[in-house]
Amino acid sequence: MNKLMTNKYLSKTAALASAFALSAGIVGCAVNGNNNSSQQSVNNDSYAVSAERLAKNVAKPVPQQTNKVKPNILWILTDDQRADSIAAVNMALRGTKESELGYVESPSLDALAQEGVLFPLAYNQSPGCSPSRYSMATGQYPHRSGRYGFEYAHRQSEHAKPTIPEVLREHGYQTMLAGKAGLRLKNGINVKGVPLTYDFEVERYALERAGIGDWTKKTVRDKKTGKPSVTEYFHYADGSKDSFVYSRNGKFVDEPNPADKKLDIIRSYTRALPVLILAGESPMPEDKTTDGKILEAFQNYLGNANQSYTSMLGKKIQGPTDDKPVMVSLSFHFPHTPVLPPKSYQDRFEKIPYKLPKFSKDEVAKLPQQLKKLYKNTKADGLTDAEKLRTIQDYYAFTAYGDSLIGKAIKDFKEYSKKTNRPYLIVATVGDHGWHLGEQGIQAKFAPWNKSGHGAMIVVDSSGEYFPKNTVHTDYVEYVDIAPTLFAAAGVDIDNDHQHLNGFDLADVIRQPELKRDYVLGEMNQIIGDRVYLRSKRWGFSMKIRPKNGKPGETHEAGEDIMWAVNATPQQVEMALYDMQCDPNERNNVAYDPRYKNIVEALRLKTQNIFLGDNRLEVNWKKQNVYHISDFAVGAHDRKLTQVDAIAAPECF
Repeated sequence: MNKLMTNKYLSKTAALASAFALSAGIVGCAVNGNNNSSQQSVNNDSYAVSAERLAKNVAKPVPQQTNKVKPNILWILTDDQRADSIAAVNMALRGTKESELGYVESPSLDALAQEGVLFPLAYNQSPGCSPSRYSMATGQYPHRSGRYGFEYAHRQSEHAKPTIPEVLREHGYQTMLAGKAGLRLKNGINVKGVPLTYDFEVERYALERAGIGDWTKKTVRDKKTGKPSVTEYFHYADGSKDSFVYSRNGKFVDEPNPADKKLDIIRSYTRALPVLILAGESPMPEDKTTDGKILEAFQNYLGNANQSYTSMLGKKIQGPTDDKPVMVSLSFHFPHTPVLPPKSYQDRFEKIPYKLPKFSKDEVAKLPQQLKKLYKNTKADGLTDAEKLRTIQDYYAFTAYGDSLIGKAIKDFKEYSKKTNRPYLIVATVGDHGWHLGEQGIQAKFAPWNKSGHGAMIVVDSSGEYFPKNTVHTDYVEYVDIAPTLFAAAGVDIDNDHQHLNGFDLADVIRQPELKRDYVLGEMNQIIGDRVYLRSKRWGFSMKIRPKNGKPGETHEAGEDIMWAVNATPQQVEMALYDMQCDPNERNNVAYDPRYKNIVEALRLKTQNIFLGDNRLEVNWKKQNVYHISDFAVGAHDRKLTQVDAIAAPECF
């Protein structure tokens, strides 16, 4: 790093007006508690890092990969986890360990953050499990991969790209998955089976089908009508179980499950899908829950080095050999529904008071139809205040429990790496996406609002040369950065061999200011149809970009009417705009406020050019190789908002 660059880092203030009014660059944990930019330091030696220390941390260039021993890699991923469930993230953004709602408990991830670089503003590319996971696995934005929702992709499309474990296998890695894959990837059209992307998999839904864990379900379809009936099971430590058919022939039953009272369960009775478990007590002890079993599968793999063994699913697995590096994906279920923390955690957290997020139906009145539909399908404001409190308590109890499992996994992984005399890289991704706990009136994901998109990442390498210890990087990063980061660590030539990647190696991001993003991207096609969003430190903007609420091959052909949003009226594209400086909780849609007209027009042009014209790929996955690429605005995604920033913004009122 040259002298000018170092001075630039040293000159950074550490003021944070909010999670969206951040200072640029790599900063310490100093925060701004209000909108008048007054600074206050965080006096906590466990978290605070001086600007001088941070500048020193990244002053050295990334070491060359020549003759480098390939590190063991552990990628930890959780499901539906909010960034604010991690105390270190809250310290970096708010100056307190608590979230806006209250107490959180995350000692394992907090400790991991001190061992490397914390990225408290990491954003997923789609607020739904499968599209987000596919985006991470391929290193592509959905509009570049053609996978927008929960459709199945396949390898018969010439644009289908290899996943992280497949690339690493080609470069000498042994690969294993413990937990959820969620890629919805098939072998091909009219080809049976789902391909293994890892050498060995103990997959979360395979555990469910085998009846392993604390809660499982079984779906049976009528042979004549094809309509499903669903039975759920609660499993107890003594081997007994409660079962209940909650859906018959495609219709939810009216009677309550008797087990709900026994386990203190709150269901999503106010939303379109009324059977989701939003709170409750696990019928199993800590080591026998679904997540406990996922950890056990991970431990069994590392614990059977240089020998074969039989997994809990009854399949033969070859444990890792000492002569090759290993990449393990540890993909937990928590805190995804059913939210069932073990009793030991629920008992503690039910005594903790939490704030309820503020919400008014006046907010819904200002939403476009797409977002009104999302609210209607996922609303939670009909719950009682006591029920809302319990859902928050149990959610944070579940994340605290999960953190304890993560701590055990990290310890075991480090010990394995030490035994094999190999360096390691650990990437912890907090949530494949986020979750609303009453913000915007919903308890869900699938939304263009911040709580769905905001996550966090921690990256640690055992040498500390690539990801310096005790460093906080508070510029935006995106989940498409995960693949290039893992590939670079493994010695993969990402510049020449994998030019489809849409992100950057995070070791470069923390050192190169030119890689700074003014905004992050997200998109979704589920429940409400295609909607895209662009988020900057000041603006949260989203819009509808396709006229029909479906996918190519369903409601329209790939590329059909691709210019619709470009030519549509402002009302037709159903915009939403939030001024994060005036409205950090996104409660007042000002997209149609005349005072914001120029800003809206600039953001709309930028957004539609990126998502529609900068090499957008649409694929009909129901056919072998049918696709369309739209390239009328190539280069629109330059990660800069220069034109928007030049427009004077209205004063807050």
